[in-house]
Amino acid sequence: MTGWEVAILAASTMAVTDVLGVVLVQAEAKNRGWLAGIMDASQWGVGITTTTLSVTAFQGHSLSEKVLVGGFVTLANVLGTKLGQLIGKRYVTDLSLEERLSALEGAMQSKGPL
Repeated sequence: MTGWEVAILAASTMAVTDVLGVVLVQAEAKNRGWLAGIMDASQWGVGITTTTLSVTAFQGHSLSEKVLVGGFVTLANVLGTKLGQLIGKRYVTDLSLEERLSALEGAMQSKGPL
């Protein structure tokens, strides 16, 4: 693989890692445990690929490849986070008011009288 290909692949996997990470945080904040767990597991797999590509490039002797990977991955961090925020805002929804009230009522009933 050329330095450009490694840099583009590392940046792409970094962007995906960031998207998954942001959606993970949004899902956790909105009590969507299963979605958060799926995002966490997915993020790990993609993130380890980013790490492997980056470390391999940084251990090489090509300064230009190191600079490309470092720059592209840094840019992907910013863009991936913003993209994750946009995706999460659209698809990670909060519970409806009725669902919240029902959950509160159920919790109160299970505790019994005060």
